[in-house]
Amino acid sequence: MRIEYWCGHCKHLIGQVNRPGWSLEEAERSLGLTALSPVEHSEWVAYDKNAGILSVQTVCDYCQSAIERNPELLVEGKLLQ
Repeated sequence: MRIEYWCGHCKHLIGQVNRPGWSLEEAERSLGLTALSPVEHSEWVAYDKNAGILSVQTVCDYCQSAIERNPELLVEGKLLQ
C-alpha cells in the first residue's frame, strides 16, 4: 500500500510512504486514523482500492505559515486558491 500526504489547501503532494504488506486496516491503525470522527475521516482520508493508495490530507509548512500569519484566510475560505 502506498500512503500519500496531500496539503488540503494548496493540493501539493507533501510526501509518500510505501508499505507493501499493509492492509487498509493496518495502515489506518498505524497512522492513528482510527481516532478521527466519521466526519473528519470522510473529509481527510480517501482510499483508492484499485491503485492501493491511501490519501491523507494535512497542511504543508507553507500553508501553515500563511494561516498563522493571516488566520482570516481560513474564515474567507480563500487560502492560496
